[in-house]
Amino acid sequence: MSKQVRIKSLTLINFKGLRNVTVTFGNDVTTISGRNGTGKTTIADGFYWLFFGKDSEGNTDSKFGIKTNDANGNFIPDLEHQVAGVFDVIDTETGEAETVELRRVYVEEWKTEKGTTERTLKGHHTDYFYNGVPLKTKTEYDAKVAAIIPEDLFKVITDPYYFLTLHWKAQREYLLRMAGTISDTDIAANRAEFSELLRRVTGKTMEEYRKEISARRGKVETQLEKIPTRKDEVTRNTPIAPDYAALETEKKQIQADLANIDAAASSAAEANRVAYEQAAKIQGEINTKKAEQNRIVFDAKEAARKAAYETNRVADDATRDLSQVQREETSEANYYAREKSVLTASIATAKRRKEDAEKEVAALRVRWEAVNNEQFQEKTYQTAGPLLCPIFGHQCADPGAVQRHQCDAIAAAEAFKKNQDTERANFYANQTARLDRMDEEGAQLNKTIKEQDGEIARLTSEAAKLDTKHNEAVADFASRKANLEKVIADNPRVSTDPTINPQNLPAWVGLQKEIDQLEARRSAITAPAPGATTDHAAKKAQLSARLSEIDQKLGLRATIEASERRLVELDKEAATLAQEKASLQIEEDLIDDFVKDRMAEVERRVNGLFDGVEFRMYKTLVNGDKEPDCVAYIGGVRYQDKNHAGQINAGLAVINALCAFHGVNAPIFVDNAESVNEFPPVSSQLIRLVVSNGEFQTTHN
Repeated sequence: MSKQVRIKSLTLINFKGLRNVTVTFGNDVTTISGRNGTGKTTIADGFYWLFFGKDSEGNTDSKFGIKTNDANGNFIPDLEHQVAGVFDVIDTETGEAETVELRRVYVEEWKTEKGTTERTLKGHHTDYFYNGVPLKTKTEYDAKVAAIIPEDLFKVITDPYYFLTLHWKAQREYLLRMAGTISDTDIAANRAEFSELLRRVTGKTMEEYRKEISARRGKVETQLEKIPTRKDEVTRNTPIAPDYAALETEKKQIQADLANIDAAASSAAEANRVAYEQAAKIQGEINTKKAEQNRIVFDAKEAARKAAYETNRVADDATRDLSQVQREETSEANYYAREKSVLTASIATAKRRKEDAEKEVAALRVRWEAVNNEQFQEKTYQTAGPLLCPIFGHQCADPGAVQRHQCDAIAAAEAFKKNQDTERANFYANQTARLDRMDEEGAQLNKTIKEQDGEIARLTSEAAKLDTKHNEAVADFASRKANLEKVIADNPRVSTDPTINPQNLPAWVGLQKEIDQLEARRSAITAPAPGATTDHAAKKAQLSARLSEIDQKLGLRATIEASERRLVELDKEAATLAQEKASLQIEEDLIDDFVKDRMAEVERRVNGLFDGVEFRMYKTLVNGDKEPDCVAYIGGVRYQDKNHAGQINAGLAVINALCAFHGVNAPIFVDNAESVNEFPPVSSQLIRLVVSNGEFQTTHN
């Protein structure tokens, strides 16, 4: 049921400083004015105390001075302190109305002890009445009051300061309840990617899913960071690869030499030993140079591998930076669309208010002309005729009677003229007063038009600045993306296992020439004539030692090949992790966009309930994240920073929305109302408490 509660009268007896005061209230606006200390706020205190036993600040009757004091500040004993009020409770759907009288009486309890005549104040109790009928308990009275209006609703729709001074969490909870449930499905309806996201989030909240994705991305990043260290460890532990072909050739040669030595052990000559020693020496030099060749090839391959890593790093960094720029570009586009929508709506509101004021000015001008053209309607006095006899109808001949008749006629004519002069003066005074009031109303309307023009200009300027900033950002994003795409194009990924052609290495080629010369010398050595003595054992020992050394070097092949395979595996693992990281980052960005869209929808729904007040439901942290908040803004200015009049009008706008949401209206008491030049339209009864230089008085508008 929708209802409206109207206060018709309020009587305060011995309540605070008022001994016996009755205030009647109009259906729309009632102004209670007077100097400070004349009891204006006491009327509001009495209103709240009558319903819930608390003053306008929320203090119970045991914590505020309800009693009436004498000139010395001492309370006057043996007084009952009471407030009574008459209210109309109207069903706004059916039009049915019920008149209700509430009365609350605060009674002193005195006791005289045995053997004494002195009374002692032992305490107090409160009596309750509903439509003149006493109620037995406070619970019964509270139930009657709650049926009219619950206490938790009463305060927020009768005090314009109350709601906007609640803790922000309480405000936010109330506003979200008014805005209704916003499901993830509602948000996903705007973007196909969100619908796919919700299918992946099944069984958990979006925040839980975001934490899961963030944890997985952090784990992947940790693994990626370890890849270079692991590769460096493998490289450090990998021995330099020798020339396996040369070693195999040399091994076969040594094995053949050993076989020859064994076969010719009994007949080898010293000349053969010398020849073999010379050949072995030359072979040693050849091996040393080949080892140097192997080192040169290995260094070249390592240098090429490092260059490949650097080339790929540049491309990977550019790809990552390009993704970041694209995310920033999307975020900027969303922010611009949201802010542009708010400014456009605000400009439309200001224009509508201006148009409304201009229509009122036009209507007022017509009314003014009509009043100004009004003319006093002069009346014609009917002159009395001769005195006629009431019996015979002939003209009276009595001179005395005739003279009295003439005197009466003159007096009547003078009275008629005096009355008409008074009516004429009153007519033009009333006309002037009405025209003056219309002039004041017109001046206020013109002021409103001027203010709205200023607001439109300000908002239009902000919109232009927003456009400029957005266009600059778009141009910057395009430039940055083009630069990064060029870097990616200029640095294509290359293999990290390069093939080295030794013929392209000058140092290797130079060594090869020296090796060819040494091999030619070795081939030119011939054995001396038979008969020379040979130290077969020494030669065999030397060749055996060399053979053992060659076998040891050939044994490194398996270790080196295993290391090379491990490096390839690590490169593949790094590529896989990089791709996984990019995918997780994209998912995390999509979640962020989803959360931002839900935030925007919350603010859109909440602010759609209010006219003139905007609530910011989230605040931005230093790191760019957002967290729940609730701050009221009036014309772009925080409620706390607004002047007194702005805060009152904002509170009335909030009350209008709360009354519409709950379907209940109740009298609104506005203290310090003299600070407000123009009140916004309200659907509730309005009681203005105004400080003036005069005595306590009540007027109805």
